[in-house]
Amino acid sequence: MSGDYPQVGRGWAFPPTWARPDSDPGSGPVSLVTEEGAEHVAAALVILLRTMPGSRVMRPDFGAGVDRYVFEPRTPDACHRLADDVLRALLLGEPRVIVDSVEAVPSEEADDRVDVHVSYRIDRHRRPNSLVVPFYLVGAR
Repeated sequence: MSGDYPQVGRGWAFPPTWARPDSDPGSGPVSLVTEEGAEHVAAALVILLRTMPGSRVMRPDFGAGVDRYVFEPRTPDACHRLADDVLRALLLGEPRVIVDSVEAVPSEEADDRVDVHVSYRIDRHRRPNSLVVPFYLVGAR
């Protein structure tokens, strides 16, 4: 899979875990992600969306902070603001993807859920991927 997307690379697992000094010498001091290629990018997108802006000292604009919408009512305005925050975070925080569209829609399956549909490409020459992130809101109608 990583051969398909050499530009994606590998990184630390989240949350970071350090190996003990007496552990396997070939494993390295920090655990790396287990996903490769497109799965690695999808996992990075979820981390980006769940990170609250301002929580990373060296990158205060990083993240979408979607968890702050948990207590919002499930209104078209809240869906629009959520989609806008997700799009902004993806454009600023994830240079490996090209975002085609972001849409937040109330779920038909649950009264307290909003599904955020993100259509993206890893580069201009690959087929599009999509990611659906469900968010449960308290103010269900």
